[in-house]
Amino acid sequence: MHSAIILLICAGAVFLVSGDPVSEGDGVHPRSPRVKRAPGDSERDCTATPPYIPPTAKDTTDLLRRLRQGMQSSAYFAGSIQAYIIPAGDAHLSEYISERDQRRAFISGLSGSSGTAVVTNDGSGGGKAAVWTDSRYFLQAEQQLDCNWILMRQYEEGVPTIVEWLVSELGPGGRVGIDPHLVSISTWQGYADPLEADGKVLIESSGGNLIDAIWDDRPPPSTAPLITQGLNYTGKSWEDKITDIREKMSEQNADALVLTKLDEVAWLVNLRGSDVPFNPVFFAYAIVTANTAVLYLDTNKVTDDVRSHLRLGCTTGVSCVQVEAYDTLLSAVEALAADSGIRKIWISSASTTYAVFSKVPESKQILDASPVMKMKSKKNAVEQQGLKNAHIRDAVAKCEYLMWLEDAVPRGSVTEISGADYLQQLRSRQRDYMGLSFAAISASGPNGAVVHYRPSEETNRPITTSDVYLIDSGGQYKDGTTDVTRTVHFGQPTDYQRETYTLVLMGAINEFLQVFKQGTFGIRLDQAARAPLFSYGLEYGHGTGHGLGSFLNVHEDPYFRGTEGVPVGEEGTFITIEPGYYEDGQFGIRLETLAMVKEADTKYNFNGRTYLTFEPVTLVPFQEKMIKFDMMNENQLTWLNDYHRKVRETIGPELQRQGKNDVYDWLMKNTQSFETSRISSGAKAASSVFLLAIAAMCSVFST
Repeated sequence: MHSAIILLICAGAVFLVSGDPVSEGDGVHPRSPRVKRAPGDSERDCTATPPYIPPTAKDTTDLLRRLRQGMQSSAYFAGSIQAYIIPAGDAHLSEYISERDQRRAFISGLSGSSGTAVVTNDGSGGGKAAVWTDSRYFLQAEQQLDCNWILMRQYEEGVPTIVEWLVSELGPGGRVGIDPHLVSISTWQGYADPLEADGKVLIESSGGNLIDAIWDDRPPPSTAPLITQGLNYTGKSWEDKITDIREKMSEQNADALVLTKLDEVAWLVNLRGSDVPFNPVFFAYAIVTANTAVLYLDTNKVTDDVRSHLRLGCTTGVSCVQVEAYDTLLSAVEALAADSGIRKIWISSASTTYAVFSKVPESKQILDASPVMKMKSKKNAVEQQGLKNAHIRDAVAKCEYLMWLEDAVPRGSVTEISGADYLQQLRSRQRDYMGLSFAAISASGPNGAVVHYRPSEETNRPITTSDVYLIDSGGQYKDGTTDVTRTVHFGQPTDYQRETYTLVLMGAINEFLQVFKQGTFGIRLDQAARAPLFSYGLEYGHGTGHGLGSFLNVHEDPYFRGTEGVPVGEEGTFITIEPGYYEDGQFGIRLETLAMVKEADTKYNFNGRTYLTFEPVTLVPFQEKMIKFDMMNENQLTWLNDYHRKVRETIGPELQRQGKNDVYDWLMKNTQSFETSRISSGAKAASSVFLLAIAAMCSVFST
């Protein structure tokens, strides 16, 4: 087997790297070309006569008729509009939104976190309807959209942007409506400026939302109670957090700070809720000044426990929180803007809606990332230990689930849904369990190729010994949030499946082997996870990882693809490492392991700099039968053995403590050390110096 030359692209610089891909005679399986599959039961075919609409699609004909009637003569827009933009978000620009905020899904049928719908009105009851979404949802869109809708495959060559499409569809003076409570500042400006340049106008609604007006059975607001979080979980009181915030405000010469993101408000006041599925947050805003801290929320949620926690009724604003009604936030911002004693108002450039932004005159604006975002992402010692403890208990449930599947799948008794339901049952038996952190991605065979697949009654497949099975799931615990993905096979995987699995595993290990400078942004580290796949001409179309909350949102800063906001290179930051590979119509592979950024044990510290690395927090074994050891180098195999040893030493005692001796035996069997004799001679030649050199070169470009 000969040594090949691989080009590794690292943050704009190209390095020649010695590698060892499988030679031509060793069964390399090139990726199958993408072909248009014949529509079956799962995907629509709008070219057929009559058009084929799958049972998973929503009939939107009458909804679109009613929406266009509203567009034709709307008090919200003081007249007719020729197009209406329906974003996927809520008034807090949340990723996960409540059922009553699922406006894009309601009108189009397409669920999921990404996507924007646009409906046009030709004045005679007709028009067009289109939805833009990214590659994670292409297959899902073909299953959920009826033929009233055009699927715009965002970012693909030749696909127009929303503005480009509107410019081509609308005549001179065309009026485009949108709800300003549902779009960010940059999104609004990204629509308004080019539309105006083409003689069209973007108009904000006043007094209501056109989708809400036709949503006859729209779910009511949540009445779920709030949860107080003590110091044993938060590590810092809300009083101390507000003091820290005021120090940051002083540095920015800000007299007021407006917080609109739900997880930032919850973190600041050490409260949690359940107004949004899977995320322990509640609908609220906050405004902090030098002397006051005001929480805007449903006042019916303020119980005696919450009242005591916030010390409501105290007379000194510096050391207590005041509560006002949720829907008075805009009036409060207007009052601040009109107050001559308030010179500057700090609003987040990324997470503030245009509705809030438009109330603050430009002369008083400080547009910058929220100080809470960075504070929240860097966990204190109590939060760090809480997240580790939560992942230990979560690993007990996940290991028990994988053991159970090995017995149940060959008997043909498990489906995607029943499997996910059983995993939830196992999690619920663990201490401090509060619910799921997202709907499980339980995906068998071709469903695994849909990156954000959610099993439904229509798509539910059995988990069999013939298919790859991907399970991406997580839990909410009072001491931390979890998110873990493992991919397994309960029969005999093909050589190509093992090959692609191993490439994904190698990419994950490459990330854990990196050493990088403090302050490094995730995009500088991303390529290490992709390099093994790149060397085989393969790729995945999603980010490599994301931050994770402390009993908060499953997704938060930092992100591997990010170049602004929160850097990955901050000690105490938690981030997932989750490369993958997806073969359309066949299978999907993803391996997601949470990591904590910690100080690296380096021989030197150049100029007193701190160097960092990743410590694995998720402790669930990788399946041996899916690994082609002759593709791995010695450093990667050493890391894998060390990881499995840590799994044994950490999860094993917890299993014994819980009396799960059968799961303990399973864990011991599945974390045995792999001999270095199983890797190729060429791979052995790749040394630790080689891997660390990649990380060092990448770090050169981090600042």
